[in-house]
Amino acid sequence: FSIFSNPNSCIFEKASSEIRQNLKKIKAIDEIPFGPTRLRNSVLIDDSTGKRILIVRGAPEVILKLSSNIEGRFNKKEIKKAIEEEGRKGKRTLAVAFKELNQSSCSEKNEKGLTFLGYFSFKDPLKKTAGAAIKLAKKMGIRIKIITGDNLEVAGQIGKEVGLLDDRQKIILGEKLDSLSEEEFKKTCDDFSVFARISPTTKYRIVETLKENYEVGFLGEGINDAPALKAANLAIAVDSAADVSKEVSDIILLKKDLKVIIDGIQKGRNIFSNINKYIKCTIASNFGNFYSIACVSLFVPFLPMLPIQILLVNLLSDFPLIAVASDKVDVEELKKPKNYRLNNFISLIVLLALVSTLFDFAFFAIFRKVEPSLLRTLWFIESILTEIFLIFSIRTSRFFARASRPSLPLIFIALITVILTIVLPFTNLGQKSFHFVSLPFSYLSIVLLLTVCYFFLSEIVKLSYFRYRKKLINKT
Repeated sequence: FSIFSNPNSCIFEKASSEIRQNLKKIKAIDEIPFGPTRLRNSVLIDDSTGKRILIVRGAPEVILKLSSNIEGRFNKKEIKKAIEEEGRKGKRTLAVAFKELNQSSCSEKNEKGLTFLGYFSFKDPLKKTAGAAIKLAKKMGIRIKIITGDNLEVAGQIGKEVGLLDDRQKIILGEKLDSLSEEEFKKTCDDFSVFARISPTTKYRIVETLKENYEVGFLGEGINDAPALKAANLAIAVDSAADVSKEVSDIILLKKDLKVIIDGIQKGRNIFSNINKYIKCTIASNFGNFYSIACVSLFVPFLPMLPIQILLVNLLSDFPLIAVASDKVDVEELKKPKNYRLNNFISLIVLLALVSTLFDFAFFAIFRKVEPSLLRTLWFIESILTEIFLIFSIRTSRFFARASRPSLPLIFIALITVILTIVLPFTNLGQKSFHFVSLPFSYLSIVLLLTVCYFFLSEIVKLSYFRYRKKLINKT
């Protein structure tokens, strides 16, 4: 009744001034609320002439079953066909019927022998970003499912518009879903993408079933969505949702747009991947340095690097690592969510650390006879350059030239750090504050050559590791 008398409703706006005046005289006496199984609600009104009329509105198929008379010249078959046609256009329909009653209250028993008055259709336009969001979701390995109380035609049209369906036969009705065995129910939940005329109980069952194999996020807004929201691994509600749905949700969307969710997942995976890059690079380079210093200290009669120089190495090498947060990520890294498990890449870290140690030993073998201050300066440069090169190797599982291009901040800061590292020993600041000495060009060239060789050997080890790991995963 409220949608007819509400001054803000489009139906009220289209009504004549005479009808609007008459509506002010009508009083609601009793009401049977809408229910997910009833799919209708009823209001008993008292009009200005003393008549009492029961107005029933709801799902067209339900209202038609309860109606024994039809206003106008159409029959039930023609009405059903017209409603289906509206549904195929993506429009929702709401049917209205009435019945005169000589009583002051109403019950479900009175919702029979109605006179079908008609129906009205309306469309909730899809967001322009919906199709693009679902395409992006598919690329990221995210499966989108529509679970709705709308009828078959509406659900099918929406599924088709957003790219979830190419065949209307791939829609299943709640009535059929509920009749399946437990095993068939599980398979159907996995196979189908669009579910129509689904009750709150069945929504809950679908979410619980999918949770057995997947991490499930559920987006809802109505009261009927609350059980499914409660069951989901991640419950999401829009800001305009019913209070009970917002209460059980983990996230409240201020913008009603699926793309916000998909973009959030993409950014989350991007951040997670970059955090892993930072951890792998830091641990691998530090392990390598620890091995080297520990071993070399046993054979040389002086400190291989002064404490202030070690601190400077850590400071300068951390600048590019900070920029890793802005780095781009390979498509493969975004295809599925990752769990943080250090044991997944500890073998790679150890292997790369050993490569770093190997080149440190090669460095000391070459420069073992030079004076301590010169050796420290050379090792300072070698330590920072190898760590920077390691960032560009470890940032991807692919060959570095075939990977996604590093972000501009990472390239820029790495370049600045390389220049600063090479130039600093030639400055008064580097020589007085950090005890560096000027370098012969021939020695610097050897260090640069060692660094390039280190980078390519790290690439070979990395690619071999991921190739072996892929074969191992395929076997299991």
